[in-house]
Amino acid sequence: MMIERYIKKETIFAFVLICLLVMTAFWQLITMNGFIITDDIFTSDIMNEGFPYRFSMSESIKAGHLPLWVPEIYSGFPLLARAEAGIVYPFNLILFGLLSPWVALNLVLLLTIITAGISTYLYAKEIGASFAGALVAGIAFGFSGYLLSHLKHLSNVNAACWLPLGLYLIERAIKSNDNRKLLLFGIVFGFQHLSGHTQIAYYSGVLYIFYFIFRSLAVQKTQKVLLSGTSKIKQLALSKQSWLFIGMLALGSLIAAIQLIPTYELVSLSQRSRGVTFDYASNYAYDPKNLGMFIYPYINGDIGDGTYTGNSIFWEDYGYVGIVALIFALHAIFRNWKNWFVKFFTISGVVSIILVLGPNTPVYEFVFNYVPGMKFFRFPTRFLLITDLSLVVLASIGISHFVEYYFIKSKSEKHKISKIIIRHPVEILIIVICVVDLFYFQLRQNPIVDADKWLTAPKSVEYLIRDSSLYRYFSVGANQAHIKTFQQARGWEGDLQPFIDQREYIQPSSNVLYGISAANGYANLTPNYIVDIWGDQNRTGILNKTASIDGDIFKPSPIFWRLMDMYNVKYLSSFWRIEPNPNVEDIGKFGEAFFYKNNGSMPRVYLVCKAIKAQSEEHALQLIASNQFNPRQNVILIELPAGYLPADSINGTVDIIKYSPNEVIMKVSASQDVLLVFSDSYYPGWKAYIDDSETKIYRANVTQRSVAIPKGDHLVKFVFEPQTVQVGFWITASSVILFGFLFYQMNRKRKNEKNA
Repeated sequence: MMIERYIKKETIFAFVLICLLVMTAFWQLITMNGFIITDDIFTSDIMNEGFPYRFSMSESIKAGHLPLWVPEIYSGFPLLARAEAGIVYPFNLILFGLLSPWVALNLVLLLTIITAGISTYLYAKEIGASFAGALVAGIAFGFSGYLLSHLKHLSNVNAACWLPLGLYLIERAIKSNDNRKLLLFGIVFGFQHLSGHTQIAYYSGVLYIFYFIFRSLAVQKTQKVLLSGTSKIKQLALSKQSWLFIGMLALGSLIAAIQLIPTYELVSLSQRSRGVTFDYASNYAYDPKNLGMFIYPYINGDIGDGTYTGNSIFWEDYGYVGIVALIFALHAIFRNWKNWFVKFFTISGVVSIILVLGPNTPVYEFVFNYVPGMKFFRFPTRFLLITDLSLVVLASIGISHFVEYYFIKSKSEKHKISKIIIRHPVEILIIVICVVDLFYFQLRQNPIVDADKWLTAPKSVEYLIRDSSLYRYFSVGANQAHIKTFQQARGWEGDLQPFIDQREYIQPSSNVLYGISAANGYANLTPNYIVDIWGDQNRTGILNKTASIDGDIFKPSPIFWRLMDMYNVKYLSSFWRIEPNPNVEDIGKFGEAFFYKNNGSMPRVYLVCKAIKAQSEEHALQLIASNQFNPRQNVILIELPAGYLPADSINGTVDIIKYSPNEVIMKVSASQDVLLVFSDSYYPGWKAYIDDSETKIYRANVTQRSVAIPKGDHLVKFVFEPQTVQVGFWITASSVILFGFLFYQMNRKRKNEKNA
C-alpha cells in the first residue's frame, strides 16, 4: 500500500513538473501575451494555412453552421475534407468551438506538448524506467526537435503527441492481459486519425503493429505460455488479443470515418489521387551531414538567424532530443543490450533513420514502391518522429541502468549507503542539464510575436472591410514579399516587426482571419481543376502565364484582368507596381504593398444567355485563355443542359439574399431561359434547388458553378450536403457506440470474474 501511494505521488509530481516546464517555456501562450508565428520562408504554415482553417471552423460553429466549407479560400473550399484542418479532432472541436480561436490555438499547442511529455513518461515507467529516467524521456520527447520544429504543422504534432500513449496502452494490455487497454488504444489511434495527419497516423500504425507482434512473442517466452505442439507465431495469430488488436486498428480508423471519407474524396480530385511519384515524395531529401544535428543542433547553422547552410529544409531534418538523452541512449545500447526494449528501440531507431535518409539509400525507394500506402506520402523525414521517440525511450533505460549500476548496487553496505545519499543529487543534475539544454536550443524554433501587435488589423484590412459589398481579393507576389521579409529579418530570432508589417499583403490564406474572401489560397491539397487556374506551390496554373515582370513593374495581360473580373476580384495587393489600366484604380500603398481597385469586377453571381461547349478539360482551359470567350456574355461548359438553346441577348436580374458557408440563396428574374453562373468553386456535395426542386449543377469556366434557369421569377438555393460527410458521420457514430458496448461488456465480464 505504501509503495502504491509513493508511486502515485511520484507520477503526480512528474505530471505537474512536465506541465510547469511547458508553461514556463511558453508562458506567453498561457498569458495570451503572444502567438507562435514560425515561418516557412515563402509563407507561414501556421498563420497562412493551419490556423485559418481552425479560425473558420471556430467562426462557423459559433454562427450555428457545420464547419464543412470555407468560402474565403479559392472562391470556396471543402473545410472538413481538408484533413489537416483537424476539424473533428476533439481538442479542436471543444476549444475552438467554445473559446476565441486565438486562445484555442495557444491551448491546443500547450496541450499537445504536455500530452507528448506525460504519455512518454507513462510509457517509460511502464517498461521499468526509474523516475528520473522516465521524467527525462517525457521532457526530452515533449521538447524534442521533431515536435517543436513541427509545432507550426498543427495536425502533424496533434497526431504525433499520442504515439507514446498508444505504446503504453499496448504494453499494459500485453503484460496484464487486460483487453480493456486495447479498447483505449483504439480510441487513441482514432484520435491520431482525427487530428488530420494521415501520414503520422500511418507511421504510428506501422510501429504499433511491429511492437505488438514482437512484444507479444517476448512475453509469451518469459511467461512460458506456449501451448504444446503450437508455434509461437501460430499461437499469437490465433489469440483473442491479437484479433482484438487488429480490430482496434480497424475500429480506431473507423472512428475517424467522418474525417477520412471526405478527405478521400478530396484526394481523388487532387494530384495525389494515384499517390505521388518517388521524385516528388523524396524532394527536399534529408541532408546526410545533418546527422550531426543530433549532437549539436546548429552544426550547419541556424535557420532562425539565417545562418543555416544545409541543402535541405532545416525543420524537416531537425531531430535533436538533447545531449543528455543521446548519451544515455548510447549507454543503454552498449551496457544493457540484453534488455528487450533496448533491442526493439535500437532497431526501430536505426530503421527509421535509414528511412529518413530517403533517396540517399536504396531502402526508402524499396519501401516506397512495395509497402502499401507509402506512395501517398512525401517527406520521409517525418520518420524522425520514431527516431526521436526511440532515442528518448532508450535514454530512460540508460539513465535507469546508470543510476542502478553506480548508485544502488554495492557489495559493501557502507558504500551502498554513501551511494544512495548522492544518487538523488545525481538524478536531479541529469534532469536539470536536460532541461537547460533543451530550453536553450529548442525554444529558438518557434518565434512568439507580441499578441497586441499581431491582433491589430493591418491598415490594408481596415481599408478593405469598409467595403460591405460581396467581393473577392487577390494578392500578387505575396510569396515573394514573404521571402524578402524573411531575408531582411534574417530569420525569426531577432526583431519580428518585419513579419508584422508583411501582413499588409494579406497573403493567402490569411485573409480568412479578417473575413475577406480571396480568389486564390494556400492549401496543400487542392482539386486539380482549381490548380489548373490558380496554380499552387507545386505547379503553375493558367494565371501564371498571363503576366510578366519587367524590373519592378507587374505587366498583366488582358486575360489576367479577365480572370480577375470573372472571379469577382475587386481589390488586389501587389509586391510590384502594376502597369496602369483604365479599369484599375491605384489606391496607394499600405506598408510596402501596392493596392489597387478593379472597377471591372463582375458580380459574384450573374446571368448569361450563351454557352461554349468544351470538348475536354484541356479544351476548357484553352477557351478560358482565348479571345473567343467573354465571361460577360457566355459560359464554358463541358456538358450542356438538356434542351439548351442560346439567345442573342438577356434581360434578367439576380440578387443574393443569403450568403453563408453551407447555403446561398438568391432571387432570379429572367425574361427567357438563362444560365446562372456562380463564381464560387464547384465541388461534389453542393446541391442546387430552383423553387425547392433539385436541379443539376454544371461545372462552369473550369472551376465555377452553373445552373439552367427557366424564364420567370425563382428562388434559387445552393446547399452543401456532401454524402461523404453523412456516410462518414454514421460510420463514426456507429464505431463510438460499438466502443462503448465493448467497454461495457469487458468491464462487466471482469467484475463477474472478480466476484466468482
